[in-house]
Amino acid sequence: MNDMNTDREIIITRHMRAPQALVWKACTEPEHIDRWWGPDGFTNRTLRMDFRVGGQWEFTMTGPDGKVWPNLITYREIEPISRMAYDHGDPANPKWFEGELRFEEQDGGTLVTLRTVFPSKEMRDQAVEQVGAIEGGKQTLAHLAEYVGSFQTN
Repeated sequence: MNDMNTDREIIITRHMRAPQALVWKACTEPEHIDRWWGPDGFTNRTLRMDFRVGGQWEFTMTGPDGKVWPNLITYREIEPISRMAYDHGDPANPKWFEGELRFEEQDGGTLVTLRTVFPSKEMRDQAVEQVGAIEGGKQTLAHLAEYVGSFQTN
């Protein structure tokens, strides 16, 4: 992803009170990611996860209304404990948008950056207006922060 996509992207950051390796683990193992991934009111179920470049994570998200949303992530780049880049879609359309998660040590914890880039400004605007992509991203990172923070108090 290059930096010329500002009208097509969404960038959300959140500081986590947990070590970088723990936050990475929570994002790369199904037994963890299913417990926090997704916006408020959604539940997640991994069908399969092959965390490697070229591998895929297929999962469903069930909304508060009971509707099940199929999802497919294909990993394009992995730099252990610091970065992953992926295509996000569903089995019928595996690349709706590009995603990237970055993990940086900061202030005794981890700064997580979620970046999504859509094929067009119109598709980005549609994701923001129709499915609440910005608020959903903020809620998802808040769930991650809460999840990894729970390990720090035990």
